[in-house]
Amino acid sequence: MKNSVTLKGCVVEKCIRISSLFSAFRQVFGKDYYFSGETHDFWELVCVVEGAIGVTAGEDVFLLETGQAVLHRPMEFHSFWSEKDTCPDIIVVTFAGDIMPAMKEWRFRPGKKDVEELCALLSCLSRIFQIEQRILVEKVLPGREAEAHLFVSRLENILLAACTREEEDFTRIRSAGAENYRTVVRVLEEHVAQRLTVSEVARMCSMSESAIKKTFTRYAGIGMMAYFNQMKIRRAVKLMGEGMSVGQAAAAVGFTDQNYFSTVFKRTTGMSPRAYLSGREYT
Repeated sequence: MKNSVTLKGCVVEKCIRISSLFSAFRQVFGKDYYFSGETHDFWELVCVVEGAIGVTAGEDVFLLETGQAVLHRPMEFHSFWSEKDTCPDIIVVTFAGDIMPAMKEWRFRPGKKDVEELCALLSCLSRIFQIEQRILVEKVLPGREAEAHLFVSRLENILLAACTREEEDFTRIRSAGAENYRTVVRVLEEHVAQRLTVSEVARMCSMSESAIKKTFTRYAGIGMMAYFNQMKIRRAVKLMGEGMSVGQAAAAVGFTDQNYFSTVFKRTTGMSPRAYLSGREYT
């Protein structure tokens, strides 16, 4: 009689799990294109198929060229514009992920096959999903459930491949305006718990108020105080995810009026703080 063998098996935890798709598109932009920027509570992948774009991501300002990509984290302010006199051809995919790896930088150079895979995914998008307004992924078409699962798995594999590559140096934009932007954002981050005026920040940064206004118009597309409030909301989201109440988080980022905090929070995220807390999981 043969002895029975019991195998425990090796549990392989997923490193990435995409739970929802929001939008996906490929588009060629004009040489003078400028997107003023936004903040949202989901991930956004931007890949340059051809050409070059300038990108603001948080406090940094850098160049993305052919074959390079960036993945913006939830609640990270970001904007982009055409660079180097090119008409950039880019792919943008936005999604929610309930499992995402910790990476110091989410800037990477996909392999040639990965870029081709992204292009192939976009070409079959409308066959699998109902698309609204040309870019919004509304729902899986009847009978396409397996293809939708495969679509998401292929996207996860592209991101997984990025995790295995060594970090690459990207060209940082070193103009005076970009350096001023970095300086002001760092000062705002250091004082996010305080209430500051433009004149106070200008003094801390050894800049004029007009220079700050010009800098934020160029790299953020919004005024400095609007950006500062968005930064406070991003920090509050993180604090609530760590267990703070709405009132505690509001006070921790310098809001003395919780009602005003809720107003700014809803303006930034699209929902009230309590609705946001009840509908999101934080990592």
